[in-house]
Amino acid sequence: MNAMLRPLLFVPALVCLLCMALPGAAQAMTWTRIGESEAITLYVNRNAVEKEDRVRRIWEMQDLKNPDPDGVMSRRYMNEYDCEYKMHRITRMDSFSGPKLSGKKLFSVDEEGYWRKIPPNGLFLLPYVWLCIQ
Repeated sequence: MNAMLRPLLFVPALVCLLCMALPGAAQAMTWTRIGESEAITLYVNRNAVEKEDRVRRIWEMQDLKNPDPDGVMSRRYMNEYDCEYKMHRITRMDSFSGPKLSGKKLFSVDEEGYWRKIPPNGLFLLPYVWLCIQ
């Protein structure tokens, strides 16, 4: 084999290994605006919905219209929806100082939140309806 071609054969193998090691990296997040309130605009990543029995998981992004007291302007998190009991919980959240996940990453939380009832008039009702109501 030509010595100049050997390094080129290594590149596809490296890409495959990275895709297996980082499952989220292979599928980029494409944000779709799903709703808006006076304080935030809510986006979801429609490309990567996970389903497990009655639970649906989806990445969401909140773009705040004004910074919160900690200087957060946007946040990305995994939201889990229990379709049977109409509840949700947030896990794996990153908060940023700029809009649409820009600026400095201010906080990261990896713990699972508590299951909470979905408010009847809140923005979390929109992804719940899209994910759970057939």
